[in-house]
Amino acid sequence: MYAFSHECPNCGAPVPFASAIAVFAVCGHCRSSVVRRDAQVESMGVQAQLPPDISPLQVGTQGEFDGRPFTIIGRVRIGYPEGSWNEWCADFGSGLWGWVAEAQGFYMVSFEIAAPPDLDVVQEWRKSELRVGGLRVSGNHLLSRGKEILRVGRPVAIAGAKYTVRDTKQCEVLFSEGSLPFAAVPGRAAISSDLGRPGGAFANIEFSESGVRLFTGRYCRFAELSFRDLRALPGWTTKEVETTRRQADALNCPACGAALMLRAAGLSMVAHCAGCGGLVDTSHPSVQMVATAAKRQQDFQPAIPIGARGTVKEVEYECIGVLRRRDNHGDTWYEYLLFNPFAGFRWLVTYHGHWSFVETLLEEPSEVLFELVWNGEPYRLFGKGVAEVTYVLGEFYWQVRRGEKTAVADYIAPPRILSSEHYDKLTEVTWSHGEYMTGTEVHAAFSLPGDVPEALGIYLNEPNPHAEKGRTLRWLMPLLAVIFVVISLGAAITRDNERAWSGSFQAGAVGTNGAIVTEPFELKGSHVQAVEFTLQAEVANSWLETEIDLVNEGTGQVERELVVGVDFYSGYDEGPWEEGSRKRSVIVPAVPPGKYRMVVEPSMEPVNPGLVFSLVVQRDVMVWSNVWLGVVALMIYPVYRWIRMYSFERSRWSMSDFSPYASSEGEDDDD
Repeated sequence: MYAFSHECPNCGAPVPFASAIAVFAVCGHCRSSVVRRDAQVESMGVQAQLPPDISPLQVGTQGEFDGRPFTIIGRVRIGYPEGSWNEWCADFGSGLWGWVAEAQGFYMVSFEIAAPPDLDVVQEWRKSELRVGGLRVSGNHLLSRGKEILRVGRPVAIAGAKYTVRDTKQCEVLFSEGSLPFAAVPGRAAISSDLGRPGGAFANIEFSESGVRLFTGRYCRFAELSFRDLRALPGWTTKEVETTRRQADALNCPACGAALMLRAAGLSMVAHCAGCGGLVDTSHPSVQMVATAAKRQQDFQPAIPIGARGTVKEVEYECIGVLRRRDNHGDTWYEYLLFNPFAGFRWLVTYHGHWSFVETLLEEPSEVLFELVWNGEPYRLFGKGVAEVTYVLGEFYWQVRRGEKTAVADYIAPPRILSSEHYDKLTEVTWSHGEYMTGTEVHAAFSLPGDVPEALGIYLNEPNPHAEKGRTLRWLMPLLAVIFVVISLGAAITRDNERAWSGSFQAGAVGTNGAIVTEPFELKGSHVQAVEFTLQAEVANSWLETEIDLVNEGTGQVERELVVGVDFYSGYDEGPWEEGSRKRSVIVPAVPPGKYRMVVEPSMEPVNPGLVFSLVVQRDVMVWSNVWLGVVALMIYPVYRWIRMYSFERSRWSMSDFSPYASSEGEDDDD
């Protein structure tokens, strides 16, 4: 790699310019800002010393982006009223350089491209410059004008791709180190706007006194960039004792002088002072108070202590902050901020014993047919409201304050949840994605003492236990149905379905006892079987009923008693009508084989002695009613599960103003 040194104009120490693209470097000895102009160098002042930083990156770290290796040659610390972040300059070789922005535990790799002169936001900005007679970025007018032009949610077309503005703020250079392709002197101001589009694409538009700059790239996770030659991080990558790490990361409260032991130094923007209860800005070189405590917060023992470490989803995290929030309905919940220098920030949110593991999204979800979709899964709006911070403990990656209010919206697809937070003051919208965890899982992850508090009620993204229990039915029920159908069809096919006897009688030709006795007949077979008795008679506006005794020839005992009847009526009343049937069947199950005769006693109304009726006896027939009973039995458990699942979901949504059951509930109330 290219490397050339100049003598520092201030102290004479060698100042390396690590790349041919570098025109600016910081002296590692006296921290002077050195600008290279052809063969000469010039000092532009002395850099301030920033507070401690736990970033794993450093000048000299190497990585890979989309298959192309790079080396970090410099860093710029950018600040804005609510915080700061790192911009690492990366040399990709062959004159190509880019930026690896590090903020809130994730990374944005981008490259500068020429800003199209016809870009609508650029044209609007230049019109604003003309109206005020030149660009003064620090002016309140241009800041408000910049936020108006680059308002959150505005679509901007860049190189044929549609981006959406996510954040606009005024920022300035706080600090720089290493070699850089431009003069990053402290105080250099700009108005910066971050834009995004689906797929993790990222863009940035910067308005400064030197003109308009445009950068495009995409969001990345730490593991995607294959970093090596990283900084040693005490307490994470080295075996130094915890107290050594704490001493290295300590600052002092400007109000009371108490030590502030930062656990995410360089990424934390504000910290709570345990001494005076105030909030301290830790993002800028000059540590200052954000807010003093009007009254000391009441003592609170968080469920997860500050400094406790636990492993969630195979990653070790440290709890560094706790928030208590209250919504406009008076409900309160707690949010625990977790940190890992390589994985970034995560949240554990708890409400009445329910937990969710939450991470910030690199892009907002898409909207399809009035529903939000994330990773191909639809989410339904559950609630909207305003959340207010009522308690702050530890440190955070933005300048949170007690009393801070945020417009929130929750969308659910249990056990997952999507949430948006809209900060009016910061003019930005952040999206997060969470997944439900049980109290038992959280206690095990952080080795928390004591019993696990019982979860109360139903939580908005709590998994439906009845849906979980019935999940196997999705494949088991079709399998059982196929097996049942195969068995039923097999049983029907293997039946003999043989006629054992048939005969006709005249209703008046009865014996002295008013009964007809048939000749003996045989029910063949080797096992008990179902026998069907079918009666048919040409009744007209009358009925015929036969009482049948099936008598075993061998024992003389009545084996079965049954009644078979027919009726048929017709007439004309504003049109012809008819009802009933002249043919009916009755199936008698489990009749053993053998010789039988029947004793038939007919009765009718009106009496018609000449009426002829017939009887047919069919042996070993299929009992289809048993099949339908089997279907009903097969459906009992799924229906039970569905009822329980429906009841659970209805109870869940009873807490929402956007319940899909609201209309039916309203109808019930009207009844």
